[in-house]
Amino acid sequence: MKRIASGNEALDIILGGGFPANSTNLIMGMPGTGKTVLAESIAFHNATADRPALFISTVSEPLDRMLRYVQQFSFFDADKVGEALVYEEVSDKLRGEGMDAAMGHIVALVKEYRPGILVIDSFKALHAFSASASEFRSSLSTLASVLTSLAVTTFLVGEYGQDEIAVKPEFAVADGIVELVLTQARAGDVRYLRVRKVRGSDFAGGEHAFRIGPDGLELFPRLVSPTEPVSYELAVARSVTGVEALDAMLADGVWKGSSTIVFGPPGSGKTLLGLHFVFKGIERGEKGLIATMQENPTQLQRIVAGFGWDLQAAIDSGMLTLMYVSPVGLLIDEFVTRVSRTALAEGVQRVLVDSVNDLQVVADEERFRDFMYAFTQHLAVNGISVVMTNELADIFSTTVLSHYGISHMSDNVLLLGYVRADSEIKRAISVIKTRASEHDAAIRQFVIAAEGLRIGRAFPPSVLWPR
Repeated sequence: MKRIASGNEALDIILGGGFPANSTNLIMGMPGTGKTVLAESIAFHNATADRPALFISTVSEPLDRMLRYVQQFSFFDADKVGEALVYEEVSDKLRGEGMDAAMGHIVALVKEYRPGILVIDSFKALHAFSASASEFRSSLSTLASVLTSLAVTTFLVGEYGQDEIAVKPEFAVADGIVELVLTQARAGDVRYLRVRKVRGSDFAGGEHAFRIGPDGLELFPRLVSPTEPVSYELAVARSVTGVEALDAMLADGVWKGSSTIVFGPPGSGKTLLGLHFVFKGIERGEKGLIATMQENPTQLQRIVAGFGWDLQAAIDSGMLTLMYVSPVGLLIDEFVTRVSRTALAEGVQRVLVDSVNDLQVVADEERFRDFMYAFTQHLAVNGISVVMTNELADIFSTTVLSHYGISHMSDNVLLLGYVRADSEIKRAISVIKTRASEHDAAIRQFVIAAEGLRIGRAFPPSVLWPR
């Protein structure tokens, strides 16, 4: 099947390669979801002098306003307007002569320009000027016949709700349906794109988060959990953690490509343990990536400098990628997509995610589990080791590690905590789980010193379980 690229690489991936050529597609959604921005970006990308794009405005908004706002996007090309991309308006025909006259004018414009791409915005508005449902169906049939005969790829834009899919005739003739949704999440708004139909083709289902930015729609295709077990070559080498005593507890480190979750209360050393893992990898020639929602770059620079590491030097050398993401307005879709893409593009071998708690807050349990499983699997099959931190509320005793089940999808589970020893509070570390490996089950003292992290002897029973 011949495809028409949308100009948006992520959208083409979701569509399975782009929109089918010569198809009729509906772009639906409530006001403010980005329908017109998407339609215009597709039109500009495909507009040529030989097969121009024809953008017809009905009664949605005046053409001068439409042109004023589209100029802010990078896909806008003033040289194309008027020749490769033609804007026309039929609002006067609609108001003065009605639906039949306006549809006849649209057909005449299509025959005149012979476009490769046709956009009608808003198509739903035509219903208000139709004398009857049968008149609308007849006009729609005439338009569909002309578009088919002239091999035009068409996009009908409208403020349709989900309840209209089964009753509006334009949905029956549509080969593709793309829905844009704007929903409230916490204190902000989140936009999602969902492909509901692509005739004769598979596509990536589900909700794909996006933002509207300088380039138009910035899409984050959801990472999909494999439906069948993924077959890949398992690494037989170990990755040292940067803490020698911990490597001994883990039987010479963790497997390459494994996922490790570090649980612990505030101040227990979770982030430092992850930083040791990343910087030890850099020492061994393995590129690292720090994806943090906890400390901004200035704060992180201060932390790592205290342990003798040079954050900026590691970044400048190309051995370290720092990705700071503010937890305000955070999307789990965006986060895991960017981390995965960056890790693969930069040849990263070690990743630190600090912390998982921020991702739990912005997603429901099912969405969180699905995205995190897909995320760890994508890294695993590419031989990338990841350490994730997760903060616990309990200071001295822990009965539940995570209500979201993140420990189940991790290969290694470490628990940091505190114990009371006489009049002091001491840090403790224990290995809860190592998949396909033995480990030291002792609860050992964990010390944060100027030279780094030290793990000491096991606590005696009298300290852990005093009478």
